[in-house]
Amino acid sequence: MPQFDFSTALPQILWLIFVFGALYLVVRGLLPKVDRVVENRRARIAGDLREAEAARDAAQASVSGGNTILAEARARSLAVTGKARDAANAANGRKLAEIDASLKAHGEAAAASLEAARVAALAELDAVAGEATVELVQRVAGIAVSNDEAASAVKKVAA
Repeated sequence: MPQFDFSTALPQILWLIFVFGALYLVVRGLLPKVDRVVENRRARIAGDLREAEAARDAAQASVSGGNTILAEARARSLAVTGKARDAANAANGRKLAEIDASLKAHGEAAAASLEAARVAALAELDAVAGEATVELVQRVAGIAVSNDEAASAVKKVAA
């Protein structure tokens, strides 16, 4: 095995030093460029973070402003619907009062009409009772009685 052959160890060690030295020089040459790239990325990330925070703050301000506008709009809509509800209630109250007055007038007219019909029916009832009395007296007793006599007798009994 060549790893255990000490006669070739010195050239291998020299080649090892040469390769590592070349790699060191290449890395040392590239390191400043890598540092600049890292710093540029770090600066870009910091700037992006600042922009994101500013955008977040603007969004929060916009949302709070929107909530304020929404609350104001809600309050205005409640006021408008309250006024409309009050106006509708007042109109309904007026209509109910008109209907109530109309029904009361119709009820009073109907009561007066019923009273007139009752009085007329009672007057006619007396006349019918008088005629019935004339007929009953004629059939039962066989006596002829005048309508006036029968009407006065019915009025005495009814009173």
